[in-house]
Amino acid sequence: MRNRIFAFITLLLLVVVSTGAEQARLTQEDVQTRMKCRENSRGDTECDYRVGRSLHFSIVGVGKPDASIYFYAASFEGDYFAVLGLSHGCVVVRPGKASGRSRQADLAFVSPRNGRVYSTWEACRDAA
Repeated sequence: MRNRIFAFITLLLLVVVSTGAEQARLTQEDVQTRMKCRENSRGDTECDYRVGRSLHFSIVGVGKPDASIYFYAASFEGDYFAVLGLSHGCVVVRPGKASGRSRQADLAFVSPRNGRVYSTWEACRDAA
């Protein structure tokens, strides 16, 4: 009986951990697959991110010291929203209320230094 309980608890923990990891990948994958980068008319790299139905932002001048982040749409009530992390300088993309997903474990970090998407703020902060 004890072994069955232990096996059940172990299985339950594996499901919870793997579900959390899957959710964490979801936001990162959603951001990566929906980003589009191009060179604008001034020769600057411009990356556009449309994630879900409620988030749209762009980074203009990717990699430049005067790069700008434009938030066109970001709703906490929608499926995704974004904030700027001042300590690491990255855009943090989170699922919104309408997604029904946990905002704590499901994050993506976008670097204005290279326009790429990362799974941790440390990797984003250290991006070249």
